[in-house]
Amino acid sequence: MNEDQSEKLSALLDEELDLNGALALWGAVRKDPEMAVKLHRYGAVSQYLKSGARLVPDQGFSGRISQSLDSEPVVLAPRVVRHQVREKAATYALAAAIAMLAVLVGRSVNVYSPMKASEILASVDLDTPVVKASMEPDFRDYLTMHNESTYLSGAQGMLPSVRLVSSAAHR
Repeated sequence: MNEDQSEKLSALLDEELDLNGALALWGAVRKDPEMAVKLHRYGAVSQYLKSGARLVPDQGFSGRISQSLDSEPVVLAPRVVRHQVREKAATYALAAAIAMLAVLVGRSVNVYSPMKASEILASVDLDTPVVKASMEPDFRDYLTMHNESTYLSGAQGMLPSVRLVSSAAHR
């Protein structure tokens, strides 16, 4: 008997089956004595639960349970061999990936730190003469208004920086 039939027996006792399902189940119970025994047992349990009475086992109850356990065959199942090699390899691979990520993030934080900007600028070799940048007044006004509007609109997260505008003719 499968679990679906057990659920149907329980639904029959709880009056949750439709007429066709109940008739089909009764036909199956008549043909299968195991189902009939299970239906009787389910019915006894259902009546006991609905009655609310206390059930006191008889004197030989625990002895019968012990005797039935002694008569059951002992199954010596093999020890479950876990895939320890795969688990360890996956653990080491994950640890290596996290370590590599930490190294890369740590390096990028150290190399591109704003604190090192002065060192980077000091190391730049300025052999060429500095050309004074000139800008058209309309373009300068446009950049000024743009910077003010982005500040007022709440565009946060942009670090203040020096913006250089040059043309290809000065290169």
